[in-house]
Amino acid sequence: MPPCGKTDTHEVVTTQTREEIGNDWIQGKEYSDKPDFTWMEGEEPHRARRMEILKKYPEIKQLYGHEWKTKYMVAATVLLQTFLAFFMRETSWPIFLLTAYVVGATANHSLFLAIHEWSHNLGFKLPIHNQIGSMFANLPIGVPYSASFKPYHMDHHRNQGVHGVDADIAHPVEADIIRNRTPLKALYMLTQLLFYALRPCIIKPLQPTKMTALNLAIQATYDAFILYFGGLNAMLYLLLSTFMCGSFHPTAGHFLSEHLEVIEG
Repeated sequence: MPPCGKTDTHEVVTTQTREEIGNDWIQGKEYSDKPDFTWMEGEEPHRARRMEILKKYPEIKQLYGHEWKTKYMVAATVLLQTFLAFFMRETSWPIFLLTAYVVGATANHSLFLAIHEWSHNLGFKLPIHNQIGSMFANLPIGVPYSASFKPYHMDHHRNQGVHGVDADIAHPVEADIIRNRTPLKALYMLTQLLFYALRPCIIKPLQPTKMTALNLAIQATYDAFILYFGGLNAMLYLLLSTFMCGSFHPTAGHFLSEHLEVIEG
């Protein structure tokens, strides 16, 4: 991906032989000004890695199951963010921004991660309960996305790195624009959550479903409540928290480590 000069693995046919690809993988690659990805022909890595881990550490299966505590943590976080949205509207701008960065961004990022866990049905026994719970966790984020996140994320796990299917991977246009330009890398990191949110809509638009409609309706109701009773500053607090948690924030580091390849040079 552009900020680090390269992007993550894509599983496609290339002009390289398997031996050449393997050598690149083992020895590393030298950076060049031409933006490119690491192209490999091996199988999708999630399944192979899972089998290897379970073979070596079979006791991991004892940890399988639903985490019952998550729903209470999510409920407390949603209440905290809703309270702060109202409380912070009358504070000075330095306090407003500092709180949004330190508390709000951390809280909203934890809600992003809860939605991720529940997309794997790890919060409740029934899938529908995980979907409804995700919509509740979505509330302080301000933008409805939990219902569409699940199908995109399942595609990511089933087809990791497959061009045109895995929307977690940067589009070649992104790499071509940003290249190894430090100011553009910084701008990309500042706004990476926008790329992460909008890229799937361009690469593989989803058809509307009952769940996405419900997600939209619930989120619109919550946002209207915040705007009506709290005003623009209350809504701004929530949206800033969301923007900051995917920008230059300690919690956002995993976006880089999971989706970017670091190449020396």
